[in-house]
Amino acid sequence: MPSRVRSQGHRVTLGLRLLATALAALLASPSLAGIAGPPAPPEARPEIPLLRHSREAEIRARVERILASMTVEQKVGQLLFVGFGGTEVDEGGPIERLVKGKQVGGVALFSRNIESLTQIAHFTRQIAALLPTIPPFIAVDQEGGNVVRLSEPVAAPPSNMALGAARSVELTRRAAQVQARDLWLLGFNMNLAPVLDVNSNPANPVIGIRSFGEDPALVGAHGAAYVRGLQSGGVSAVAKHFPGHGDTESDSHYDLPALPHDKTRLLAVELAPFREAIRKGGLDAVMTAHIALPAVEGRPRVPATVSRKVLTGLLREELGFKGIILTDGLEMKGIVDAYGSGTAAVKAIQAGADMVLILWTREKKEEVHQALLSAVRDGRISMARLDESVRRILTVKMRRGLFDRRPPPVEEALAVISNSSAGPAIAREIAERGLTLVRSREGLTPIDRRTHRRVVVLSADRTFDREMGRRFPESVRIRTPAVPSRARRARDLERTREAAKDADVLVVGVVNSYQARMVGQLVRTLRTPIVVVNMGSPYLIRAFPGVAGYLCTYSYRPASATAAARFLAGEIPAPGRLPVTLPGMYPLGHSAWVDPRASHGGGGGGGATSRRP
Repeated sequence: MPSRVRSQGHRVTLGLRLLATALAALLASPSLAGIAGPPAPPEARPEIPLLRHSREAEIRARVERILASMTVEQKVGQLLFVGFGGTEVDEGGPIERLVKGKQVGGVALFSRNIESLTQIAHFTRQIAALLPTIPPFIAVDQEGGNVVRLSEPVAAPPSNMALGAARSVELTRRAAQVQARDLWLLGFNMNLAPVLDVNSNPANPVIGIRSFGEDPALVGAHGAAYVRGLQSGGVSAVAKHFPGHGDTESDSHYDLPALPHDKTRLLAVELAPFREAIRKGGLDAVMTAHIALPAVEGRPRVPATVSRKVLTGLLREELGFKGIILTDGLEMKGIVDAYGSGTAAVKAIQAGADMVLILWTREKKEEVHQALLSAVRDGRISMARLDESVRRILTVKMRRGLFDRRPPPVEEALAVISNSSAGPAIAREIAERGLTLVRSREGLTPIDRRTHRRVVVLSADRTFDREMGRRFPESVRIRTPAVPSRARRARDLERTREAAKDADVLVVGVVNSYQARMVGQLVRTLRTPIVVVNMGSPYLIRAFPGVAGYLCTYSYRPASATAAARFLAGEIPAPGRLPVTLPGMYPLGHSAWVDPRASHGGGGGGGATSRRP
């Protein structure tokens, strides 16, 4: 009798498992989600705890079997994350010799590797075919905004700061999920994103609109949502730049920045978004920054990348991170000047890093590879330490499905991307919901075409110029280069002054400090009201503090330029709120937009506000 009961119980348990698996597959179906793409990885499915525990046990067992079968050379190869020139794999050529010869753990592709969607889809599949036993990470740097390697129709958010201004965590998650679908179909299984730097320093030269904002809670919530969205689509997220590059005034590509703050401040601000992404996002990987943390490290000029106190003590032990630690590029001046690439690679692994990023020169890749092999052979990197890293790398690859799933044939994948409206639609939604009206004196914006018939538009952006022309066909439009020469700037200024002296309003699109300085000169010399549409850093208003109207898109992507023109024409609202403080002018959370329905009892709107998010 007991034997029969056990048999029945086994059948019931098996039936429940099959039912749970079927339901999970159905719920994860791309057709139900409205997004074609990869099968959802197991941790994105609604599993019962017993099944999830069983899945993790299976992963651990598979990882240990693979690890036990690997040679030292194969294990060291897994630590290498490399880049190279070229757009296809030639048999016996330099890419095959590097990737297959060293059996690398990961590959990062950039604009130099991309000619078209068809080409890159074939290229990623060629790279994957070089390493069929242990698949490589194939990564792209597709943050969105001003850091994109793949253009439309591939999905990418207008910018993280636009998402921060939109104040919708769910929108951020959906944007990342759509992005993951496109990346996976193209053959990528890792994205070097999101940026989790808290942009608390207006003078920061390298982060800016790449950040979700200056509020650690805002950055953490959106960062965790981005991680969940990306990884639910089978693409590993890489949060960067740990321990935080947002309060620096130099760029680690060229120098060694330092964060002088004490540990209490670091935990409350710089580290808070990483902690949130680890705890609530299930983050796969973190990229280190070559930044000194003297309050943690105890020494003033030691980059976080090679600090055991930072990587192991802070990131692993205090923040509880169990995923992959990937260094930033080991050819950057912030680290190579102090150590050299090979020594830096060894020190990074000793400190707790798992993979080292080496992207540009063949000589540096060889230097790093030989340095790591030598360190393992002479015991400076123990076998136990090497196995720790390889185990983490294999575990993430297993969880993300690299051993079990392959993207569809190229033609099928490209058809899904080109026939889908999901990417452009999500970019448009972000652009419109993030649009922030910072200033509008005397109700200048939207532009009332009954009272402002003579409109002059000065812009370097082709899309903005075109969309303004469609909505204001009688306007005078002047195109200027993004970075004009001094002579060209003088000519454009004179032409603009002449056209605008009898105009009702002058609209100027700006992206960078060159254009911002032009606006400053126009504000000082013209009586005509000026509306600035800022498609770059919101802090640029410091160059023209007296401007009458100020609209921020946080992006020069086409969706953002179109949204700005639509708002100025009165077609859409500007519901976004500042995700940063504009010092001495406007606080975090400010908006000058007034919903016209609010004054007529329509509800749902609001007035000008400076509420915190």
